Amino acid sequence: MNESELKEKFISVFEKNIGIILKISRAFTKTTHDREDLINDIVLELWKAYPSFKGDSKVSTWIYRISLNVSMNYKRNKKTSLLFFSDSNQFDTFTWLQDEEDNEQTNLLYECIDELTEFNKALIILYLDGNSHDEISTITGISKTNVGTRISRIKEQIKKIAHTKK
Repeated sequence: MNESELKEKFISVFEKNIGIILKISRAFTKTTHDREDLINDIVLELWKAYPSFKGDSKVSTWIYRISLNVSMNYKRNKKTSLLFFSDSNQFDTFTWLQDEEDNEQTNLLYECIDELTEFNKALIILYLDGNSHDEISTITGISKTNVGTRISRIKEQIKKIAHTKK
């Protein structure tokens, strides 16, 4: 497959799964600027890893794993990011971010999620995105039972945080 075909295929996968990246980036950053930087870092890592993706797991599982790893390391390795699709008019990250931030209840949820540990943020984002305990286990590397236990505790923690914010 030549580079043009690879890029075209990657863009298709990216467009179908952008919601995953937006949710994760929003949970791990506070400002729009940081969110844009993180999205660019995630996309760059996805692009670098894409040629070696063999399809042993679902594409969404692969995207979650890379996105969460990049996000959890983002604060530690905060660096200048290049805009991966700077030469393309196909992607307008700022518009995506504005669309994601319009709902008051969603804002409260993200404020609560922001107070969680990095790993708990990852778990609850995976859960809220409709992933099964099996899928979350595969993505995070913890047991299915541990996923269920942790999610129950995280829900309670979010309820307490939300109650204090009202």
